[in-house]
Amino acid sequence: MEPTKPAPKRIYLNFFDYACTGSHMSPGQWRDPADQGHTKDRLEYWINLAQLAERGKISFIFFADSYGGQEVYGGNSDAQLRAGNQTASMDPMVLISAMAAVTKTVGFGVSASTSYLNPSILARTLSSLDHLTNGRIAWNIVTSWAKSAAQSLGFDDVVPHDERYAVADEYMDLCYKLWESTWADDSVVWDRERGVAFEPEKVKKLEHKGKYFKMSGRFQTHPSPQRTPVLFQAGTSKSGRAFASKHAEAIYIGGLYPAQSADSVRQIRADAAARGRDPKSLKFFVGISPILGATLEEAEAKYARAKENADTIGGLAVFAAYTGIDLSQYPLDDLLELKGKPGEDAVHSFLAAFNHNSGSDVPWTPRRLGETMALGGFHPAPVGTPEMVADVFEEWIRDADVDGFNISYLTSPGSFEDVVDLLRPELVKRGLMWEDYDVPNGTLRENLNGNVGRKRIPADHYAEQFRWKASTTAEAALNGHAG
Repeated sequence: MEPTKPAPKRIYLNFFDYACTGSHMSPGQWRDPADQGHTKDRLEYWINLAQLAERGKISFIFFADSYGGQEVYGGNSDAQLRAGNQTASMDPMVLISAMAAVTKTVGFGVSASTSYLNPSILARTLSSLDHLTNGRIAWNIVTSWAKSAAQSLGFDDVVPHDERYAVADEYMDLCYKLWESTWADDSVVWDRERGVAFEPEKVKKLEHKGKYFKMSGRFQTHPSPQRTPVLFQAGTSKSGRAFASKHAEAIYIGGLYPAQSADSVRQIRADAAARGRDPKSLKFFVGISPILGATLEEAEAKYARAKENADTIGGLAVFAAYTGIDLSQYPLDDLLELKGKPGEDAVHSFLAAFNHNSGSDVPWTPRRLGETMALGGFHPAPVGTPEMVADVFEEWIRDADVDGFNISYLTSPGSFEDVVDLLRPELVKRGLMWEDYDVPNGTLRENLNGNVGRKRIPADHYAEQFRWKASTTAEAALNGHAG
């Protein structure tokens, strides 16, 4: 009797986008007549994207965000402005309510910084969105590493790396107190006979005095469906891994091929288990930019068209923004010969990863690097039929133990439509995706975990210690009512 094959691991697909009027990871693709990225400053773009995502049973739309432009390449932002890349940026928070109004289940993940946003205001914003979406909100917790963001917001420079995570840890404590501690589950009554809307003894005044933050007051927003939104985070440094294992429910990891990411996944799961958490409850997502066609010829034609539209200088500007290394001083078609200047080791590491991923050892020029960055960049960008791309997905699932994919695009909505209409049916056929959401009309946390009714953050999560408890007599006196 043949052994029973294990059931395939079910995966989650997310659409990855910037609220920037133009392309993001693929500089120059706005020149394709089919691309609608230049219409991101109109609601129709976002409404259509939300409806497409829901039709494709996408888990959530992931909004990356930043607070400042980049002026690394050539010492200015000219290249990114010309390329239409990560510029003309809008606030993604204001888009979500409109997108939620035309959908029922797809979730919305949004980046927000613990370095610059007031925690009480952010907590209220996320609670408000969680209410208005019926519990479909995730927070991508970022600490903000770019000096340009610091300077745009009135600071001379970013806080040192490890201290940013110390700030973020206290920030999370304050948010957990606001979301979990200050209002009892049965505090909202709307009792007409007694004339009581909210039970005063079940709403606490919060007193927080920490190293980085202080607050005295009541949280102004009553408990939302999830209370604490789904917590998303990216970061594979030692501090980043520790933060993720403590706080994150979903984790974005980089990497061009599975072996490059597998150790980070394994380590964070182990660290989470050491904290008493279920390591399999953490969902890991890798970025990917598939180029799909119904046939290989069709996919290759899309790639060829994208290559013609790729903005090489814009790609180099993206590389410069992420690495802090300005390659504008190197002639585009000369061999890229690095002399060991500070930071250039990082270039060698990236080029080695690109070579490993492509199986090529062709010498690099700035032009080739810029083109690579404009066609997927730091993400794998498989080109092929749904079957071929699904094979790549399965390789990542098997070899890196990822749970899903943050899908970037070359052109929008075309790349996303290909995922929904070409790739998803193949994933369903393989048992990797579902015909419908696990919990239609449910919260994002219910659908990520496949558990009806489990809207709150899990009991083994660090935030559990902050759940509301009845006031002591001293607390009641401090809050101005009888205990």
